[in-house]
Amino acid sequence: MEYAVSCKVMAESDRACIAGGVPSVELMARAAKGIFDNIDKSGKIYVVCGKGNNGGDGFALACLLKDVCDISVFCISDRVSDDAEFYKKKLTDSGFRGIYPISECDYDCDLIVDCIFGTGFSGAPKREYAEVIERINSSGAKVVSADIPSGLDGTGGRAVVAVKADKTVAIQAIKSGLLLGDGKDCCGEIVVADIGIEIIGEKYAVIDDGFIKPLFAPRKNNCNKGSFGKSLIIGGSAEFPGAPKLAESGRAALRAGAGLNTLCVPYSLAGAYAECVVESTLFPMADKDGRLAFDRGSLDRAMKGATSVAIGPGMGGDKEENKKICDYIANNFDCDCIFDADALNAYGERITELKDKRARVLLTPHPKEASRLTGRSVEEILSDPIAAARKLAKDTACVVLLKGATTVVTDGDRVALVANGTPALAKGGSGDVLTGTICGMAARGVPLFESACAGAYLCAAAAKAAEKEYGDFGVLASDVCKAAKRIADAI
Repeated sequence: MEYAVSCKVMAESDRACIAGGVPSVELMARAAKGIFDNIDKSGKIYVVCGKGNNGGDGFALACLLKDVCDISVFCISDRVSDDAEFYKKKLTDSGFRGIYPISECDYDCDLIVDCIFGTGFSGAPKREYAEVIERINSSGAKVVSADIPSGLDGTGGRAVVAVKADKTVAIQAIKSGLLLGDGKDCCGEIVVADIGIEIIGEKYAVIDDGFIKPLFAPRKNNCNKGSFGKSLIIGGSAEFPGAPKLAESGRAALRAGAGLNTLCVPYSLAGAYAECVVESTLFPMADKDGRLAFDRGSLDRAMKGATSVAIGPGMGGDKEENKKICDYIANNFDCDCIFDADALNAYGERITELKDKRARVLLTPHPKEASRLTGRSVEEILSDPIAAARKLAKDTACVVLLKGATTVVTDGDRVALVANGTPALAKGGSGDVLTGTICGMAARGVPLFESACAGAYLCAAAAKAAEKEYGDFGVLASDVCKAAKRIADAI
């Protein structure tokens, strides 16, 4: 399985390697060789260097390229770091005369190697740097970034102005910012150049087929529907009836392997839902004005035999009644719970009350919902999604799935990144299918952390499969649901 690391862990690992006896200029040479091995050396190549060690990688790269291709080096600053100066001097001492100030760059080449900023960059580039980045992006040349596209924040993947690379050669390990936020729109193809640095510190698992496969092992012949648990999905309201979407959520739970699924909806709307529900059973629950109302008897009957329950899709805005329902289930039943949508909104910053619950709970917020739960701004959440998700998980003793271009899943200790997301999922109902998929996996005994990782990965893979027929604009939640189990079987 691939992994990613924080910029802090990478920097500490780099320092440890140097302290262990590998000179920093040797590591720079290895990084340059890693980039050299991953670029097309035909045509005219420009290497654009900043003043730090990322620029040093560019000078070291030029030492390798000068004898094999048409290369020019452009410097944004006259002053460079000590290690960068070592390779700049080596380059000039070799007789190379192709080093120019950036003001002389015409950007008319076949390949630009971006060596401006490294993983220590954050914020917005100063004007002169922003102008260079914008000219690189509009040049029409192929672009390869050294370690990280310049202008991209290596921790949270935020970018004000950043290089749009065709390929990023990540040195030793993928940095989390390549996968989060704007990272996926900036980095292009990611390749990892192993330069012999031992990673010291936490690694974030990047979910792949190998993670999913054991969760869909062939079933024994001697089984029945009761062998795979019962999932329950509680939601719907007159305000947000969404009967087809809720039915799709139940269908997703069954596609993910639950033996039985029940949709619990307001009693007054049961007739409308019945028209859409085929595979699941329907359980009308106590309601008031078309919204679910807390009723201990209804909940006890609905929960009988349930091994997992998802609460929230389309419940509507009666936060106090919704919270009573969530609290009752979380505090009185030994099961796996997925709190989504209006279940999250019911708690807001009171979400920490879940810390002493009986049930095992997964929270599935998008960044705006995470902001409501934590009292932090959306900007703060997006600046470091991993840290934000981890803190929420620790504060609530829940598993957290923070949605995004790359989804973050954490139980407060482990962190996994689901990086195969696609804009095709930016469609109403996609979240309902995800919730149902996770609920169905949990129903048959897959732990919540693994269910969350697998559910997010499968829904993204299914959406990508559906894109081939409908494009990323036209994929519907029902298309994702249909494809998800087929993808799981193919893994």
